Amino acid sequence: MIIQKNKPMRERVYEILKKMIIDGEISPEEKIVETEYAEKFQISRTPLREAIRMLELEGYVEPHSKGGVIVKNCTKEDVEEIYKIRIALEGIILEEVIKKSSQTDIKKLEFIIKDTKKMMIENKNNDDVFKLFSKFNNTLYSIAKMSRVEDLIKNMNLYLRRFRKMAIEDFDRKKQAYDDHVELVNAIKEKDINKALEINKIHLERSKNFIISEI
Repeated sequence: MIIQKNKPMRERVYEILKKMIIDGEISPEEKIVETEYAEKFQISRTPLREAIRMLELEGYVEPHSKGGVIVKNCTKEDVEEIYKIRIALEGIILEEVIKKSSQTDIKKLEFIIKDTKKMMIENKNNDDVFKLFSKFNNTLYSIAKMSRVEDLIKNMNLYLRRFRKMAIEDFDRKKQAYDDHVELVNAIKEKDINKALEINKIHLERSKNFIISEI
């Protein structure tokens, strides 16, 4: 694999390693050996070392007792903490959505739900359903216009992406997530913030419990 040079080398290496970790190409507790990856990427060890340091600061890797770093395993405590934060941050998003959403915005959400239902009935690729669920969330973020909150949520979602994709592969979990989205849009249409917050909290707690069961 050759790293393209359209960005600073450490940033390109960081992005590729991060994606490999998120997608499960580098497994939890697997050691990242600098010499191996420098050869694989056809780069020197300096930008690789800098990229690994960036990953360590973000919590994707941690020092190994025998030297070097390993991919950090996701613990139940990590998941509990992440979901507590998500519930709080998504509450902020929903408060803004209730205040700012127009009829056009609601129609956008309803179209996404309609497309999702069609995909599920036709038993389409789970990746397509996952993309529509992500599109639904991104539309809420766009309506809320809270870019810093959005960035925080997306960064945490990356950390759990491999588990969230596993949840979509479970039909019952996928159907429940779809039903939650339908209820959430109804609450937004009714401008019922308490109902929206409760639906979202239950939705996220179900997701959390599923992930914990898979760890």
